[in-house]
Amino acid sequence: MKKIKSEGKCCYCDKTYSSGGITRHLSSHLNKIETDNSTKKKSYHIKITGGKLYFLHILISEKATFDELDFYLRNIWLECCGHLSSFEIKGTKRSMDYYMEAEEIGIKKATKVGKTFHKDMILEYEYDFGSTTELTIKVVNEYFIENKEKIQLLSRNEPLEILCHTCGKEAAEVLCLLWHESGNMFCESCKETHAEECGGFADYSEMNIVNSPRMGVCAYNGGYIDLERDGIWQKAE
Repeated sequence: MKKIKSEGKCCYCDKTYSSGGITRHLSSHLNKIETDNSTKKKSYHIKITGGKLYFLHILISEKATFDELDFYLRNIWLECCGHLSSFEIKGTKRSMDYYMEAEEIGIKKATKVGKTFHKDMILEYEYDFGSTTELTIKVVNEYFIENKEKIQLLSRNEPLEILCHTCGKEAAEVLCLLWHESGNMFCESCKETHAEECGGFADYSEMNIVNSPRMGVCAYNGGYIDLERDGIWQKAE
């Protein structure tokens, strides 16, 4: 099967780069913005990864709270049933039980990121302590840049070139939860054939392909931010 590439577009110039290349490229823009605009207000360039292929690059103001970052991550990648979540500095241990309030788990959500973040810091984020989606957050750099939006999307991996596991030609549009090991993603045409073989497909096991590391987990069926990149890969015309 063809190896899937993970690439992202720069929000400043709309050029496309590899997962590694986009980090360096964004830094060149941010350095120029910092040089051209004098301010004492600080923002952080953070990279968030889920698995090997999914990534977000975000510019976040020092005044933003972890609660605001949590809300953003839920709405672009994760939210399905209002599960609990937590931020932890990598290497620290979390002690918790299921009677704790959500804001008591990990770093307090009301904390401003400027009180915690520093260059090269790595944090671990979890959404849903049952069917958990784990993310890694790296503080790539910090800049004297004012970010009035508080959280700005700099780049996101483009929809992955996931082809139908049956025909291998068309973009996969749906997956089957009952087929866990392999061959569980289908194009619009091939899903009809699969429905004849899988009794539960039409009733409950069909889910959309979405551009998120939570794809196919729990009731997740897509985000609410950056909808243009939330769907399936499209062949170039």
